[in-house]
Amino acid sequence: MGRLEQSARTPVERAGAARLRARLAAHAGDAEAALGHLERAVSGARAVGRLDLLAGGWLADLGAARLAVGRAGDARAVLHEAGALALRVRGEADWATARAHRLLADAARRDGDAGAAADALAVAVRAAEAAQPADPDVLGAIRGEHRAALLSAGRGDEARAAAGEESAEPTPEERRRDLEEARAELEALVGLRGVKDEVARITDLLTVQARRREEGRRVPDSAMHLVFTGPPGTGKTTVARLMGRIYRGLGLLRTGQLVEVDRAGLVAGYVGQTATRVDEVVLRALDGVLFVDEAYALVQGGPTDFGHEALAALLKRMEDHRDRLAVVLAGYTAPMDALLASNPGLRSRFPTHLDFPSYAADELAEIFRRVAGGYDYRLTPEADARLVEVCARMRAAAGADFGNARAVRNLFEDAISAHASRVVDRDDADLSLLEAEDIAAAAGG
Repeated sequence: MGRLEQSARTPVERAGAARLRARLAAHAGDAEAALGHLERAVSGARAVGRLDLLAGGWLADLGAARLAVGRAGDARAVLHEAGALALRVRGEADWATARAHRLLADAARRDGDAGAAADALAVAVRAAEAAQPADPDVLGAIRGEHRAALLSAGRGDEARAAAGEESAEPTPEERRRDLEEARAELEALVGLRGVKDEVARITDLLTVQARRREEGRRVPDSAMHLVFTGPPGTGKTTVARLMGRIYRGLGLLRTGQLVEVDRAGLVAGYVGQTATRVDEVVLRALDGVLFVDEAYALVQGGPTDFGHEALAALLKRMEDHRDRLAVVLAGYTAPMDALLASNPGLRSRFPTHLDFPSYAADELAEIFRRVAGGYDYRLTPEADARLVEVCARMRAAAGADFGNARAVRNLFEDAISAHASRVVDRDDADLSLLEAEDIAAAAGG
């Protein structure tokens, strides 16, 4: 090793020698010495602008060394840079990209951030799936870590979708059944007649186009991207999830899973990081639906705000992955109109708008009944009559920020709390029957 260092004349050679010394120190069990050598190696590569070396594994090595001495926070910072640089220099389909993001996930997990770990592993999975030479054992391990991280982060729906990564391609019969079940669930939702009719129109069009394509006929491009407008609590997220299943049933998306983000999930606080964050979110959503809630917040910070960068990066990724990604932009009607007017490429990419109106009073009451029934509660006739009255008052007093179904769910939770207080000391009480007084107490009298 001494002879190697003596012969290392250029900065790159000296940096390479430091990296080799780090490997020897790590092999000997001296983690602190290995870390010191890697810090010098990375500094040397930075000084001469060798991004290829840093992206190819040197930064990832440094992050791993920091993890080895228990410095998870410091490791996370350098591994975030390693992952971003690998994506930019090596690309998505590369083992260096997979390794950097896998290590980043480990650092995030040790740092107590299960959500960030899951996001990093989603990128690692995508990279490992496409990297060459293929390594099924490593890919299987990364997939398992990804599902575990999703469960730790409380993202069970995504974990179940991730479990389908190793499943066989669904048969035409399975797809047909998926499509029919999703359409039936949509039709069973309370209200939303206009939304249901528009989804039926979209589904019919895509079905016929698929059949024409199978016959070898020319078919115009039809974007899967959608804009959902309306107040909160009107079913936008639920319908977006069903659209993913419908697209899957039509054979347009492989998994159809829903990934939900808002401005905070797309916009970083420093120059150069926002595009990387968008890349990571898009990679996690590939083969499914990316639902961007309150999407107008991306352009409400002025022309120099990073939200504009996030929007531009998202539009590029939509084009790059136009056959593997459906994007739904959602939010209040007026701000969403302003968003579409802010970028000339948005309206053409999102030609289909679905408007979600606020629920009428009788629809709010029906939502309450369904929520109650889902938890094995039922109402007396008097309680149901009081519920109708309460929902009518809620609808009459509703402002622009009225939560619709969310407000009804809050009412239900308050009602069962009142019910519990009423029956807690009564051994003969019906533990599933809501009385009028429970509804009245929940509504404040």
